[in-house]
Amino acid sequence: MFKIDGTTIKITRGDIATIEVTANSDSNSLYEFKAGDILRLKVFKKKDCACVIMYKDVEVTEPTTAVNIPLTSAETKIGELTSKKVEYWYEIELNPETAPQTIVGYDLEGEKIFMLYPEGDEN
Repeated sequence: MFKIDGTTIKITRGDIATIEVTANSDSNSLYEFKAGDILRLKVFKKKDCACVIMYKDVEVTEPTTAVNIPLTSAETKIGELTSKKVEYWYEIELNPETAPQTIVGYDLEGEKIFMLYPEGDEN
């Protein structure tokens, strides 16, 4: 299962997914990402932004208003194998190493949730 409900990402551990990211510019139109821009998806422990569980960088190859962040099955096998859903928090940054700007993250509306559902038995 993979679903984005508002800013909440819901995914089953071990599934593949693609997260489409857009951003608003200062003029409230869609921001145009430039070739060479880096987007970083960072998933961290709930209430502990210093405890990064997973991150994924994607480089923009040509100007666009939407960037896809693909997640492989191996990348979504984060945390411990469990029979319960686990709530993490996440953020998406633009150019995290050179001129960091948070596109999606903790803000006036609160935390952004990355809900990981248990995977089926692998046997």
